[in-house]
Amino acid sequence: MPGPSRPAVLLPRPHPGVLALAWLGALAALASCGVGDEPKKLHTTKPAPATSGSISIIARQPMLPTFPCSRCHAGRPPNEQERKLTEFHTQKVLAHGTEGGWCYRCHTKDNIDHLHLPDGKLVSFNEAYELCGGCHGDKLRDWKAGIHGLTTGFWSGDRERRSCPACHDPHAPKFPLMTPEHAPQQVRTAPRTAHNANASEEQHVEE
Repeated sequence: MPGPSRPAVLLPRPHPGVLALAWLGALAALASCGVGDEPKKLHTTKPAPATSGSISIIARQPMLPTFPCSRCHAGRPPNEQERKLTEFHTQKVLAHGTEGGWCYRCHTKDNIDHLHLPDGKLVSFNEAYELCGGCHGDKLRDWKAGIHGLTTGFWSGDRERRSCPACHDPHAPKFPLMTPEHAPQQVRTAPRTAHNANASEEQHVEE
């Protein structure tokens, strides 16, 4: 059985002058420890360890359900006229750039299984990032440095990097607007009164 409860003991509050002296003593102790110089100690001239392993670009072609394009386009004469597609690729919406353009601005008319750079060089769909970098050079630079895009793996080990079309729709690369979620609700607490404040202090003393 629990023993008899002990009477609560209310400790006197310290004098403000005592608190001030305690604060001054704490500040003096911190100053003697050199805390003010701590940010300088955080800087180091020792270089970071070099990364190891390889970085591989995840292939895009196995993820494209309509690749190779030549399965359907073989034997079809290319049509360079801008129009609304009604037979195939009807879900594609071209909203990329301000200048007028059509499929063959990026797709190669005479080699439909490849893309072409502004200088005419052919690249595969796995190298689409090179095509994107023809206009977005700053993003390509940051992507190669691992700042832009998604790279997974280990600092000391192999890593995998996603190409631009893994996140951006190449035909409409701008991300759609998203509706933000509501802010989290505040935790409801009982209003502080003199009664429960004293009860809290008494419980702390008893413990």
